[in-house]
Amino acid sequence: MQLPVPASPVPEDALTEAQWATLSAFCEAIIPSIRSDHPSDRGSRHNAAYQIVSAEDIERTKADIRMTTKPDATESTLEDDYLRESPSSYPAFKEAVFRFIGRFVDQDNRNNLLFVLNALSYRAGSLLLTGRSRLITEMSIPERQTVLQEWGNAYLPMYRDLQRSLTQLTVITWIRTSPTLGRLITYPHTPVNHNFGEAFAFDFVQIPTGKEQEVIETDIVIVGSGCTGAVAASVLSQAGLSVMVVDKSYYWPPSYLPMTEMEASLNLFQNGGVTQADGGRFSVISGSCWGGGGTINWSASLHLQHPVRQEWARSSGLPYFTSPAFQADMDAVCDVMGVSTEHVVHNSTNKVLMDGARLLGMSGKTVPQNTGGKSHQCGYCTLGCGSCEKRGPTESWLPDAAKHGAKFMEGFSCDRIVFEGKRAIGVEGVWTSRGENRLPGGSGAYTRPLLIKARKAVISASGALGTPVLLKRSGLTNPHIGAHLKLHPVSVLGAIFPEPTFPWEGSILTGVVTDLENQDGHNHGVKLEACTMLPSWFLPQIPWTGGLEWKALSAKFRHATGYISLARDSGEGQIYVDPKDPARPRIIYDVCKKDRQHIAAGLEALAKINYIKGAKEIIVAAPGVPPFVRDASADTGTEETHGVNDPRFREWLEKYVHPMMRSGAPARDTCFASAHQMGSARMGSTPQSSAVDGAGRVWGKQGLYVVDTSVFPAASGVNPMITGMATARGIARGIVRIVR
Repeated sequence: MQLPVPASPVPEDALTEAQWATLSAFCEAIIPSIRSDHPSDRGSRHNAAYQIVSAEDIERTKADIRMTTKPDATESTLEDDYLRESPSSYPAFKEAVFRFIGRFVDQDNRNNLLFVLNALSYRAGSLLLTGRSRLITEMSIPERQTVLQEWGNAYLPMYRDLQRSLTQLTVITWIRTSPTLGRLITYPHTPVNHNFGEAFAFDFVQIPTGKEQEVIETDIVIVGSGCTGAVAASVLSQAGLSVMVVDKSYYWPPSYLPMTEMEASLNLFQNGGVTQADGGRFSVISGSCWGGGGTINWSASLHLQHPVRQEWARSSGLPYFTSPAFQADMDAVCDVMGVSTEHVVHNSTNKVLMDGARLLGMSGKTVPQNTGGKSHQCGYCTLGCGSCEKRGPTESWLPDAAKHGAKFMEGFSCDRIVFEGKRAIGVEGVWTSRGENRLPGGSGAYTRPLLIKARKAVISASGALGTPVLLKRSGLTNPHIGAHLKLHPVSVLGAIFPEPTFPWEGSILTGVVTDLENQDGHNHGVKLEACTMLPSWFLPQIPWTGGLEWKALSAKFRHATGYISLARDSGEGQIYVDPKDPARPRIIYDVCKKDRQHIAAGLEALAKINYIKGAKEIIVAAPGVPPFVRDASADTGTEETHGVNDPRFREWLEKYVHPMMRSGAPARDTCFASAHQMGSARMGSTPQSSAVDGAGRVWGKQGLYVVDTSVFPAASGVNPMITGMATARGIARGIVRIVR
């Protein structure tokens, strides 16, 4: 039986009553209660809480919904309930909004939002921001929607950013809390035929209560329990060294997994599910739990490709990446996790990708999975793998480290690295216990200042977001720390098919199309991959255009497929420390023109792949690009004018997609996302060009190492798990030689 995850506290002071009234008025316009102009509803026609549409439009929308849904026969009013639902009709929505704004929005952006909400509480502010003297709370739903659409098309970026922030916050929260959407699309919140696996019995170090700083000693302390830290812990403990792995987050055993989308965003991911780059147009997704990204990734296990290995060795001056040792490290980490393609079964989304690519003469390849050589057909692994079939850090490397004497500590927020002269001698921070019933965040939790002394070495495995912040907080000033950030930016394409696809079922990412991976002759281009198809992860990528339209689109999800055009970026960004919250990484990243062109070429290919496989609707996640809706008479057969040569389809590509490929801008204000962070403490042969040397040692310091993906000399171009783990293994092997 799956155990319930305790609710996180709601910061009641996140918004004042007036601020919430204004914000909720926008939410009601973004996800409106839809009512008809039938005589029975006329009394509420001008009610500001409803969007009134014609009875004919209501019936047409309900007919469309029936074509792509199969609600339980006992729920005869479900379609009406869904259309009439609004965010204010249930308390979970308000609680989630308060929690997100109060806990996860950085202070600068929170202040900006509150300033706007306060201004809109006054007629002068409303006149300035909306061009209308009426308050948002006094406007009808269509009037508010018009304001949002005007902001979305405004010349000034401030208005466009505001519209995007409001719509994203609303649609994500609504999908995760709606009492009707999941029932309408028959989306189960746990996998079909789910069985819980047997968990490793982790034994975490506990500290007694007290005000004085507690001191613990070990040979090596590793900050971070994710893929790379876990590998390093295994290698070092096997060598007979005493190792302590610490993490700010907590372990959730399989009896709690997979969590719901809301629970996972709060307990398994950094910053409530997403960290926004400055400007709000780039969403970065990273794990924050015991096991790190290995707990929530999609099992894709690809080796670093030969051309990139050659480039890395050449650009960094480090022969390791072209050596047999690096290949041996990749092979070793794959062996431990049982990486294989032997038992892969493609789900509907991946099957469309692979079959469509073949029909177009493109190259589709099966992606190896770290599932212990077994078939693992679970679409929920990004919410935690309760079956334990995915052989992530908590099922492989960390248990092995424990068997060789490694100790573990959860709930430790590392403030800084402690130095004695130039030598790193430990880490300092605050430990937070579990609370009531041994649950994270429960009442009764206590804190204790802690110093962990490391006799041999301090290792950062905090990830490409966390490591630069930790190093900077510890006083390091090398300009390459935090620079050269690579993110593998992605843009999304979705499709709707005549038949149900049940996109949340089956393995997440088992196919990849590589024909466009080298578009510039320097190994920069895109890979085409399937993406996780959980409603609140995919649907919000599609720009909001209207309330009725959004509800109609969401209801089609049972028939959807979704894909990413993932770029090996030639551009780069940076990480810096939030001046108002030193624990928070801030990101600067803009997708460069070349990478945008590459991504757009990938979107064109994905559109063709889905068209040739019979998609009746194709949706590019870019503002201003309307969906392509297939003519029912269009043929995918063998004639010259069939398939992707359909004149209407070619006209749509030429009008909306090809300009992106030429200009390098999937339309203005297109949002990008990333689940891969690399290069922000890159490895090299000199301190003038890098943050760490070929052994992972931080330049200018002794006994301080970095083993995570921040050491990558450039973007990997493939899902970085195997490359990161192999590099960590190589660095850890070197540490053994150095400290002995």
